[in-house]
Amino acid sequence: MKVFDDEKDLLLDHDYDGIKELDNHMPVWWLWLFYFTIAWGVGYMVYYYMLGGPTQEELYEQEMADAAEQYNLQPEGGEGGETKASDFTWAFLEDQARIEEGREIYMSNGNLCYTCHGQNAEGMVGPNLTDDLWIHGCTPEDVASSIINGYPDRGMIAYGSGARLSDEKVQSLISYIASVQGTNPAGAKAPDPRAEPCSL
Repeated sequence: MKVFDDEKDLLLDHDYDGIKELDNHMPVWWLWLFYFTIAWGVGYMVYYYMLGGPTQEELYEQEMADAAEQYNLQPEGGEGGETKASDFTWAFLEDQARIEEGREIYMSNGNLCYTCHGQNAEGMVGPNLTDDLWIHGCTPEDVASSIINGYPDRGMIAYGSGARLSDEKVQSLISYIASVQGTNPAGAKAPDPRAEPCSL
């Protein structure tokens, strides 16, 4: 192995198949980065384990509370309840134009219903909407309330994605949901154990 004159003093005694090692110092920037990670680790331990910094569960609960406030999921003058759907008269309409409007809302990227309930309402992450077993009731008021309030603790925020809908559009959406009852789509999700028989 050829060694430059200014490297002779840096050579160590190690020799592996003719490969020699130089006793070079670590770059200063690398050393400072190493020291910084040590200091960061010590600070992290002190803050979270000794000074009572928030846990992941506490941060999650705070984010859910912030989301609930942002989307007005809490009632006025109280906590833990639901936002009233309004004094609107809810009904499952049979008008095909309104049902088609509801289908378009269901399939829209603005509300994302299909991403959890499936393109044919067969159920994916969310429950199957085509059978006669319902978790939160199946009256027009029940279905509208589920859409308007959502179930943030189970991953469904208000209006499916937070994109607000007028009462008329919610009416169209629940009418579409009612129209797919009994369609028995392929790959339908099994009923949720909490669901109870309820006919629209």
